Amino acid sequence: MMLKFNEEEYRKNLTKQIEYIAEGKKIADEIAKEGYKNIFFVAVGGTIAMMMHFAEIAKEYSSVPVYTAQAGELVLAGHKQLTKDSIVIMGSKSGDTKETVAAAKWCNERGIRVASMVIDPTSPLGKESKWCIPLATFFGVEYEYLNIMGVFYGLLANQGDFPKFDTFYQQIQDKLVDGLVNVQKNFDDRANAIAKKYWNTDYQMWLGGGELWGEVYLYSMCILEEMQWMRTKSVTTAEFFHGTIELVEKDVCVFLVKGVGKYRPIDDRAEAFLSKYTDELNVIDVAEYMVPGFDKEFEALISPIVSTALLNGRLSKYLEHYSGHDLNTRRYYRQFEY
Repeated sequence: MMLKFNEEEYRKNLTKQIEYIAEGKKIADEIAKEGYKNIFFVAVGGTIAMMMHFAEIAKEYSSVPVYTAQAGELVLAGHKQLTKDSIVIMGSKSGDTKETVAAAKWCNERGIRVASMVIDPTSPLGKESKWCIPLATFFGVEYEYLNIMGVFYGLLANQGDFPKFDTFYQQIQDKLVDGLVNVQKNFDDRANAIAKKYWNTDYQMWLGGGELWGEVYLYSMCILEEMQWMRTKSVTTAEFFHGTIELVEKDVCVFLVKGVGKYRPIDDRAEAFLSKYTDELNVIDVAEYMVPGFDKEFEALISPIVSTALLNGRLSKYLEHYSGHDLNTRRYYRQFEY
């Protein structure tokens, strides 16, 4: 039996969230009928980190400009490209994230339309949103990626940039639930071994790039730093060679999460260097755990979901086990007003 893994509940929640993709597509259809000139992803913390994946994919697919903005910064500085002709996609699982709610109010005051990922439509963010994109459960970043997929790829489909939306969605319905269960089972022993060896390191580097950068940043910041109080440095595989490279030594622990998209050659370059200069390199290659049955062109689109199943789904549970530090324990975050 795997540590803290309720397969029945996991399958149920995944199935429910996959069904919600159709609801996201309906929202995209409504937005398309109204018209828009650009798309903004606005949030904070792990949510904006998750949204970085879609902004990266947009570079390859979208003929419409796509931007990301940190909610706390947006209300102070604004953005000249953000107008009444924009569509803003926000997210807050709790529905009450202070900065995101403030940004939604800021948008409403300016007549800017907001669609938000929320569990409770009656939450503060839900009330400030024209559309609420349903989220099945609080825990698990894979549900967040799936939540955004319906509206984002729906918008791209309606503007002619993602004509294979129906094929992609069908493959998600047919393959993803069984696939992600098997991903976690296949990685479980290795996750245990990694956590046992590295749970008490003084410092770790985490590298990733392209469509996986937001996911790697999210994991190092929101899971390792916030939930496990571990000191980490996250950097893209491209930027690694222009600064962080000088901190590599034989005993420095480095995790490299390799992608499956167009940026993989940069990951390969980082791996070739690191394999020579540290004895503590851990390569987690998403290609080795890819869910079978998806068209090759869709693998990069689901790669962060596979990555979060490996890292958040399995590795974090074993880090919690060996450290004795509950993933829900905080010193500061939401503990008092600041």
